[in-house]
Amino acid sequence: MSSTGITRGALAALTLASLAAGCVSRTREPAAPEPFVFRSLDLRQQGGNGEPAWDLTSPEARYDLVRQLALARQPRGSIYRRGKPHITISARRGTVIGDGQAIQLEGEVRITLLGRNPVEIRGDQARWIPSEELIVMDRRPLAIDRRSRISGQVARYLLAQDLVELRGAPLLEQWSRQQPAGGQRGPASIRVQASSVDWKPEQGALVALGPVQGERSERKGKAGQPPTERPRAAKPDLLLRASGLRGNLREGFLDLLEPVRLRDAKGSSWLDARQTRWAINEEWLASDQPFTGAMKQLQARGNALKINLAEETVLVPSACALSQPGEQLSADRCVWNWSSGRFDAEGEVVLRRQAYKQITRSSRLQGRIGKEGTAVFSSPGARVNSQFHLPPKGQTGPKGKPTKPAAPPVTF
Repeated sequence: MSSTGITRGALAALTLASLAAGCVSRTREPAAPEPFVFRSLDLRQQGGNGEPAWDLTSPEARYDLVRQLALARQPRGSIYRRGKPHITISARRGTVIGDGQAIQLEGEVRITLLGRNPVEIRGDQARWIPSEELIVMDRRPLAIDRRSRISGQVARYLLAQDLVELRGAPLLEQWSRQQPAGGQRGPASIRVQASSVDWKPEQGALVALGPVQGERSERKGKAGQPPTERPRAAKPDLLLRASGLRGNLREGFLDLLEPVRLRDAKGSSWLDARQTRWAINEEWLASDQPFTGAMKQLQARGNALKINLAEETVLVPSACALSQPGEQLSADRCVWNWSSGRFDAEGEVVLRRQAYKQITRSSRLQGRIGKEGTAVFSSPGARVNSQFHLPPKGQTGPKGKPTKPAAPPVTF
C-alpha cells in the first residue's frame, strides 16, 4: 500500500503542476517587440519650391515601433537657405519623434550659423521643431562668435527671424580682439549683465533690457610673460550702469541708454551722462549730450565727451567747465589723461580764482591733477592776461571787509 500511495501522490503532484503551468502560460502577456536597429538614419524635408529645407543623418539609429521614436547616435543635420546649407546642427544623441515633428538633441549640442564670421550656439540640450523653425535650449545655453559670448538660462532661436532670445540673467562678454575659433579664451575685457537680451546673430543687432550693470577690466601684458600663458582675470577698473542697451555686435558698438553712470572701481571718479555710445572693439565711449562728472575734489561738465579707454584720456570737445575749491576754469576744449594726471585746456580759456578775485585769460593752459584731485595750472609758451583785485595797504577789516575804498584792479 505504501508504494501505491506514493505513486498516486506523485501523480497528483504532477497533475497540479501541469494545471498551474497551464494557467500561467494562458495569462502571460506577449513580450514587447525589440526596437529595430538600422545601420543609418537619413531624414530629408523639402520646401514648397522643391529645394531642400532640412535634413538629419545618423550612423546608427534604433526605431521604437510602439512609441514611434527613433533614437539616433551622433546625429548631424543642416538647415538650408536657397538650396545651400545655412545652419548646421550636431549632438551626441538625438530622439526623432514621428517623421520629424520634433527632434530632441542631447550632449554637446552645436548649432552653427555659417558665414564669414560664424556664430555658434551651444548647450547641453535642445528641442528642434522644424515646422515652427524654432530651436529651444534650456540647459546652459550660450551664443558665441569671434569677439562675443552671450549666456543665459534659456535660449530660443527663431530661425526665420534671425533672432536669439536669451532669458534668465543673460551675461554679455566681449573681447577687444578676435579669438581663435574653437580655442580656449582668456577672461573677457567687458562683462555686461541685463534682464533680457535679444540678438540677431546674422545681422548683429542687439537689444538688452535693463537695469544693465557692467564692468571693464584693463589687462596689460607683463614683461617676459610667455605668449602661450593664459592671462588671469583682472580686477575691474571701470563700472557702468544704464537703463538698457541697443547696438550691433557685428559693427562693434553698444549704445548705453540714459541715465548712464560710469565710475572707477575705487569710487573716486564718476560720470553721469545721457545716451552714450560704447565702441567695444575700438575701446572708446562718446556722447554728444551734456554730462557732469567728478574726480575727488575736481568737478567737470561739458556739452559732449569722448573717453579713450586704450589711451586713458577724456576729451571734452565743447563747453568744458571745471571747478575745484577756490578755482573755476572754462575753455572751448579740454583733454585729461587720468593715468598721468596731465590736463590741457585750449581755446578761450578763462581761469578764475577767489584769491584776490584773480582772472587769467589765455589761449591754452596746462595742468596736472594731483593725488587729492585738485589741479595746478600753468601756461608755458602761451600769452596770458591776468587781472587781480588787491586789498588796500594796511587793510585789517574783519572777514576781508575793506576799511578803505577798494584799490583798482591790477592787470598784467
